[in-house]
Amino acid sequence: MPVKTKIGKNQRLFRPSLGREFIRLQISKAIERYRSELEQKSATLKTELSIYAHEQNVGLSRLDEQRSKAIQKIYGLAMRWHDVYMEICQPDEPSFPTAEMKLQKYYNWSTNLVKAAEDISVESRDSAIFFQQDSYAVIANFGMAAMDLSCEFYDNTFGKVDMSKDPDYNVLFPMIEQERRSLASTSQEEFKQLRDLLVAEFRKLMKAEREPKVGQ
Repeated sequence: MPVKTKIGKNQRLFRPSLGREFIRLQISKAIERYRSELEQKSATLKTELSIYAHEQNVGLSRLDEQRSKAIQKIYGLAMRWHDVYMEICQPDEPSFPTAEMKLQKYYNWSTNLVKAAEDISVESRDSAIFFQQDSYAVIANFGMAAMDLSCEFYDNTFGKVDMSKDPDYNVLFPMIEQERRSLASTSQEEFKQLRDLLVAEFRKLMKAEREPKVGQ
């Protein structure tokens, strides 16, 4: 009988120890399971973030490409306008074999100047979404100035005559020469300022020229 009593006490002492070990194992398994789930979720999140970052980079690359094309297009149109402007504003009045050729040449220049200004305005409007407001303001101002100068030159020359009839060269040519000189003298500095601003904006947008930091 005493032996049985001793064994019974040992059993009672051993059972709580088994219970604690079981609980410890269950907690350990739960922690391990939680850690595994957390690692899986972390890996999934990293993959999703990587995909998102890639999509963002692709989107920005496409936007930069579209913006680059818009910049090149507007710059090309601005330079086309400037080329015609320089043809009209030559230091010396151009000479031509005949009065008819002279008339046709000036008429082509004046209409091409207006057309080039219209193209700048349309392209600037269509590409506005690619530019910050301050950058677009410079481009839009350039377009408006080009349009004003172009229309003023045309209106003050061929806009005053009926081209369907034989023009009076003695009246028309002096008028064209006067407006040609007026165009050159009143617009060169303004145009140069606008052109330089436009070029600076292009370079900034193309990241070819960094804005100076504060304090430099």
